[in-house]
Amino acid sequence: MKRFTGLIAKTARGIYIKGLEFDDLVQIGRLSIIKAVNMFDPSKGKSFTGYVKNAIIKNFYYLIRGTAKTASYCSLNSLNSEGIEIIECLVSEENVEEQIIESEQAAALHRALRELSEKEREIIEWFYIKDKALGQYAEEKGIAYRTAIDRKKRALEKLKNILTGRN
Repeated sequence: MKRFTGLIAKTARGIYIKGLEFDDLVQIGRLSIIKAVNMFDPSKGKSFTGYVKNAIIKNFYYLIRGTAKTASYCSLNSLNSEGIEIIECLVSEENVEEQIIESEQAAALHRALRELSEKEREIIEWFYIKDKALGQYAEEKGIAYRTAIDRKKRALEKLKNILTGRN
């Protein structure tokens, strides 16, 4: 045992097995020596020292493979210590609900814009999409500024009624 203590310690320091501490691994290494002594056959002409070294290392590797095969898993629906599902604790930059709502609102707005007259759609596009001034619109269309304001106001009121279902 004393002869192989250094090998066992060195090998045990380089291994991590969940649930086992260094002392546990040293004990397993010592058991490997006892097992090797019982199984060694001197008639095969092999070195006892080499046989024991291989037995210690192979038993550690066998232990590692055994624990790797029994890997545990966790469901996202499992409850944490506070009684909350793990999936609820995950943080995401994306807000899927918000994206769906915005998408549906945009689709509803496009449908409502198609129900406006050409002049109403034109002034909404001019002011809100192209981000141009109403004064420029009135000048380009050859209408009074007050007419442009009233046209925009009526278009917005009609758009609001369409979107709220008050046609």
